[in-house]
Amino acid sequence: MTDVSSEAREGAPWYWAQFEAGRAKAGQIPPGADIAVFTQGLTKPAGTVPALWRFHRTRLPDHLAARGVVTDDLVAEHMALALFGAHQQSVGVLMHRPGVRLGAAARALHERYSEDGVDRVMESAARAQTLPGVFLRVRALVSMLAAAREPLDYTSLLHDLRAWPDPERRARVIRGWGFTYRPWVTAGEPAGAKG
Repeated sequence: MTDVSSEAREGAPWYWAQFEAGRAKAGQIPPGADIAVFTQGLTKPAGTVPALWRFHRTRLPDHLAARGVVTDDLVAEHMALALFGAHQQSVGVLMHRPGVRLGAAARALHERYSEDGVDRVMESAARAQTLPGVFLRVRALVSMLAAAREPLDYTSLLHDLRAWPDPERRARVIRGWGFTYRPWVTAGEPAGAKG
């Protein structure tokens, strides 16, 4: 499983992590102006939204930056910021919650949406082979989460997106989503029983 540390470059927290308990902005809601910048990233490629540059924590080697090369890690952070913006938009409580992985957040949608519908979106996300492909499918889930006011761990999602280009790491992410999406054993039920 990927390390889901809240720390980014030089010890600075990922944008959403600065609002966690025990952090400088704990209890506050991200400013609407920041959220508006993040949502611009929903339709624009990483590195092409100048107002978003100051929010990036991913380090880009100078020799790549000089050539305008965008790494998968930077693309993943851009996507996570954009998704966070879409999720946080017009919501009066923080939509980032440490420990709520994508599978668990999606499972919480069963009370509002059909289980089959959520299953289809989760399965579609898990089948995506590229970062843009998984981004589009996770964006659909984030829209559903926003409507239901269900939180998500954006640090965990960022690490999942960073892992996506590598097939072995992607497989671990998919397993993690599945293990947190579907309850495998009901409390008090024998491990071999069907749930």
